[in-house]
Amino acid sequence: MEQRAEQAPPPAGPLSPVPATTTSGSPGRTVECASGEAEVFSCKVAGGKRIAICGTGTGRGEAEYRFGDGEPELVLSGGRWASVPYSGGGEAQVAFASGDTRYVVFSRIVRTNFAAGEPNDPAISDGVIVLEGEEVIGIQLCDDPDVAAIDYDLAEAHFPRADDLFSWETDLAERRTR
Repeated sequence: MEQRAEQAPPPAGPLSPVPATTTSGSPGRTVECASGEAEVFSCKVAGGKRIAICGTGTGRGEAEYRFGDGEPELVLSGGRWASVPYSGGGEAQVAFASGDTRYVVFSRIVRTNFAAGEPNDPAISDGVIVLEGEEVIGIQLCDDPDVAAIDYDLAEAHFPRADDLFSWETDLAERRTR
C-alpha cells in the first residue's frame, strides 16, 4: 500500500526544528511580529489567542511560528512551505515541527459552486492544524476579520519549499465553516 507523502512522519532537517525557549525575562516579546520583522501570517483564533509567522532575518529558515496571548506560549523556528493551485482557488501551508508534533499553518480558498453562470462562492479559511504523527489532534481556525493570510512572496523568501502539502486534512476547516 502506497503511503501518501503528506502522511509521512516529519523528516529530519528544516521541518523538525527544536522549539526556541521563551523566557519571562524577554521584556516586550509578543506573539505579533515586531517592526523590522516580515509578517508572513497573522490572525486571532477563538479565545483571543494569536498565531503569527514572522520572518526574523533575511534568509531562508530565519522565521518563527508564535502562538499565545500577548507573550508567546509556543515559539518554533525554521519551517518549510508549500502551495498548490485549485480550480477557483488554492492553498498555502507553512509547517513547523517539534518532535512528532507538526503545526501546519494554512490559508486556503476553495471553489464551492461549479454551476454554469453561477457565482464561485469560495470557502476561505485560515488557521493551524496540529498533527501528532499522522493523527489530527487539533485545529484552530482564524476568527479575525483582519487575518493576514500566508504571503506567498514572504514564504518563498523565508522558507525552503516542499514539493507537496504537509497535510490534506485542512479540509476540516471547510467542513467546520459550512
